[in-house]
Amino acid sequence: MSESVHEPAAKMMSAEEVWLDAQQVADVLRRNLLKTEPSLRVQIPFSAFLSALGNLNRDELVILRRHVEDLLTA
Repeated sequence: MSESVHEPAAKMMSAEEVWLDAQQVADVLRRNLLKTEPSLRVQIPFSAFLSALGNLNRDELVILRRHVEDLLTA
């Protein structure tokens, strides 16, 4: 199979640039999701919340961390 470059004159992005670009896209998508998603204030025992955190995967925990950081800086 022959591979070709769509734009041969374009500068190839480094792995770090690709990662940073993906992070920026993820941040925009996350902000948009938070703007359009309705929210509820649910009172649950703190121990149940901590237990639920144990079921989240790494990516979900990173999203949660960023959301909490946003709340703390608001």
